[in-house]
Amino acid sequence: MRIDSYLSNFFNFLFPVRCTICKNTGSYLCVVCRLKLPLAPPPAQKEIEAILDYHTKEIKKIIWKLKYKNISGISKVFGEILYEYMIPKISESVLFDRNKKFILIPIPLSKEKLHKRGFNQMDIIAKEIEKLDKNQFIEYSPSVLVKIRDTSPQMEIRNREDRLANVIGSFFVSDKNYISGKPVILIDDVTTTGATLMEARKELLSAGAQNVWAIAIAH
Repeated sequence: MRIDSYLSNFFNFLFPVRCTICKNTGSYLCVVCRLKLPLAPPPAQKEIEAILDYHTKEIKKIIWKLKYKNISGISKVFGEILYEYMIPKISESVLFDRNKKFILIPIPLSKEKLHKRGFNQMDIIAKEIEKLDKNQFIEYSPSVLVKIRDTSPQMEIRNREDRLANVIGSFFVSDKNYISGKPVILIDDVTTTGATLMEARKELLSAGAQNVWAIAIAH
């Protein structure tokens, strides 16, 4: 066993991971509690889908840990939730085209924000989805969509119009030939007004994506 694996197992033995809701050991969000979580209300934009209700205090807590603590177990949980949500629609889409692949793109951070935080939580979740998919239906592409302008955190902006203006022109597609004519899955952790996902989606469509399925973990 590698030394880092040994240390990780020893640490988990001393400080076992517990479900945020029921406190049972094994996962930050166990399967039983996951199934009981309220679903998200539909976002205002029909082009965006969301899975869980962000107003649930446990979801707010676990997403905060994901964004600012880089806890790998949380990334794994949300990767599973997203993949389980995606797979029925993906399976139906590839039924008559086994060679069809969806390009998976996480919402990127600006260079400034990535340097400050040290990681992009959605990039880590996308890697978990890639592991679950095992190269069947999804092609993970982290560098196609680039955040070219640092923006104020959307959560700190109250006014909807200001949120929309905050993200305009902040994304760029680095390889238009790569995504041209291909279906894209765009993922983010939280959507409120939908401004970030809509702006990124617009840029991908303008670059030639066949369609863009935008999904947030919570709303």
